[in-house]
Amino acid sequence: MALSVLFVSGPRRAGKSTVIQQIIGTCEARSPHYLRLASRGGDKHQPACTPHPSSDCGVASARWITYDEDRVFEFLPTALSEIHRRDRRGLVIIEGDADPLLRHAYPYDWRVFVMPSPQRMSDVFRSPHEAAEAFSAALNDTAAFAGEIYGLVEKEGDTFDLGVHDTRSALTASQVRGLMNTPLGHELATRILLQPSHHGLLDSDILIVNTAVGGASAVLDGCVRRLEKVLDHLGGVTRDRRLLFACDPCDSEDPLRGKLFDRLTEKLETRN
Repeated sequence: MALSVLFVSGPRRAGKSTVIQQIIGTCEARSPHYLRLASRGGDKHQPACTPHPSSDCGVASARWITYDEDRVFEFLPTALSEIHRRDRRGLVIIEGDADPLLRHAYPYDWRVFVMPSPQRMSDVFRSPHEAAEAFSAALNDTAAFAGEIYGLVEKEGDTFDLGVHDTRSALTASQVRGLMNTPLGHELATRILLQPSHHGLLDSDILIVNTAVGGASAVLDGCVRRLEKVLDHLGGVTRDRRLLFACDPCDSEDPLRGKLFDRLTEKLETRN
């Protein structure tokens, strides 16, 4: 039997760990194996003293993994294979920050994106000027296109085997219209609306806007409405997979909290 793998990602300090704790306790998920991923080049570091999980903490095992970005597609399958040898039907919950490389590191069974309640629309969405510049760059530069669609980014002059920038002549108006009528064009335009830190929400099955971090406001209401339009714009069958919940995951009085964890329970039970 294969492992069941849940990937919980999002910006730093969005409440991802709290959501995972609630999943373990509320969804009665069988004792999962927990992996916390952190880039070696990032500012998230393992605590100096990390005790072994106690027998009553709800997890079967817990491990912190610091990874090198150029080996991101190697370390995770290896870590999961080690768990599979010990627990062939195990549930694994992986926590990672908004590193775009992690989105493609493994074919996760489910994805949950956790973001804080925004203080400004610009926390989530690019301005019209920023979006126009990003769209133009993506249409005319191979590296920029890979960055928007796949999260591949340059670092110290490297282009992840893309070679030098492949800049070509600008597309004509008719070519742009033709591209925008394709699924790839729709996805490109939709991703460009969002700040890069929030691109992962488009790949997720469930999006949680954590009102416990940032609170509720008119900005939140406007952001949720716009996010719903973005998800609706993608349309098709995939829209049924994406669900948005703006709530406090720890507040039992929040009416959306119960619906959130009911849906998470349904998803986790599909692999039991």
